[in-house]
Amino acid sequence: MKPRLSLVAAPLTLSDRYGAFAQAANTEPSFGLVCLAAVARETGAEVLIVEAAAENLGVNRTLARLLPFHPHVVGISATTAGICAAAELAAQVKAQCPQTYVLVGGCHVTALPEESLREFPAFDLIAIGEGEATLRELLQRLAQDGRLPLDVAGTAARKDGLEFRNPPRPIIANLDELPLPAWSLLPGFPKAFRPAPMRIRRWPCASIVLSRGCPNQCSFCDRSVFGSQCRAYSPEYAVRLIRDLRDNYGVQEILLEDDTFTLSRQRVSEFCDRLLSERLNITWSCLARADRVTPELLHSMRRAGCWHISYGIESGDPELLKAMHKNLDLTQIEAALRWSKEAGLRTKGFFMTGFPGETRESLATTATFALSLPLDEVSVMQLTPFPGSELYQQADVLGTMERDWRRMNTLNTVFVPNGLTREDLDAARDKLMRRFYLRPCVLLDHLRALFRRPRLLGPMLRAVLALLRGTKRGVT
Repeated sequence: MKPRLSLVAAPLTLSDRYGAFAQAANTEPSFGLVCLAAVARETGAEVLIVEAAAENLGVNRTLARLLPFHPHVVGISATTAGICAAAELAAQVKAQCPQTYVLVGGCHVTALPEESLREFPAFDLIAIGEGEATLRELLQRLAQDGRLPLDVAGTAARKDGLEFRNPPRPIIANLDELPLPAWSLLPGFPKAFRPAPMRIRRWPCASIVLSRGCPNQCSFCDRSVFGSQCRAYSPEYAVRLIRDLRDNYGVQEILLEDDTFTLSRQRVSEFCDRLLSERLNITWSCLARADRVTPELLHSMRRAGCWHISYGIESGDPELLKAMHKNLDLTQIEAALRWSKEAGLRTKGFFMTGFPGETRESLATTATFALSLPLDEVSVMQLTPFPGSELYQQADVLGTMERDWRRMNTLNTVFVPNGLTREDLDAARDKLMRRFYLRPCVLLDHLRALFRRPRLLGPMLRAVLALLRGTKRGVT
């Protein structure tokens, strides 16, 4: 048989994901789905992608999109916040097409495979970790045997009412062996999708990830999908991927979504050199760690088209940074931001409130630190102990944890550390956001950006209104 596979991003609407900030939301498609789709096509399978989250589809509209395809397998990718929506979709698929297999992957089920099978009976099979090699074997055996196997490495399954986990699958050591992403399966790509307005200088754009795995040990992070060993596409492959996007889809800007793009300074330097030598005329942005950049590297990135860099700062309290195993000190953060501005890059800082040990004094310290830094933008999120993270195991001892998967989007306050209240955390986040963005210098800077890019006027106004609404009444 020739398998038909529907790959679906869990149908979590923009309001579910972003609350009051939905009008300024990111609607970029999932890089993971187009990578999986490319592998599936290599096996000979017919593939349909439904970007339910990016297209703001609920369960019913998602079903209307995928059921006419008559898939043998529906593969759903879900975060923790989207796992209940994935379960609702799976239940409807099984109700209307009982013979269709439901395969689920992503960070939540990777961290809690057996638990997810018990909690959500419509899930037939869980893909643990990165999915390309697992999906390839599943589809090949489905084509051969006419049914989905339950004994494939890197999966968890259910038999006779009992959940079990198969042996783990080795990580993909050489990412260059993977095919180029199947962008052609995204209807309307790239112009049908948009990131948050301040993330782009040119349009259309695309979001990609050039590395997997993170060796850092931050206690709030879940590394269960890609592990602690960093692997990356070679600079040659990375530039080929970008050339494909530019030449075949008209993409002018790239958003690099690697957790720590600058982990290997040599690889980044080679990547920049290749971008320059091939004259791709692409602008791009990335995320970085403050201890993995140098003035020379940042200037090289700027010459190669980088214009925006984001840093995970988290807190301005040195003791909290130490407790969360961030392994950064404030002087490194200050230096990285100073060097970034000297290189001509716009800067953004990510902060979190509500770490175990947080106090009203530490919240005030973080706000003061954030306002002292040469940042153009900030994002302030609520600490969320996700399944798979070190903090998830300790949450009930270190504070009060609300295990409502739907609310775990880093915007809602689901964890309150001992000694503070939910109101303390919400007020601290809102105050920092307002103090930062309502400063005259920041307002003037954003007005200048609008004059340079007038087509962003509508998205920018929506973003400002979302900020004011979200910080006035809370996220939900």
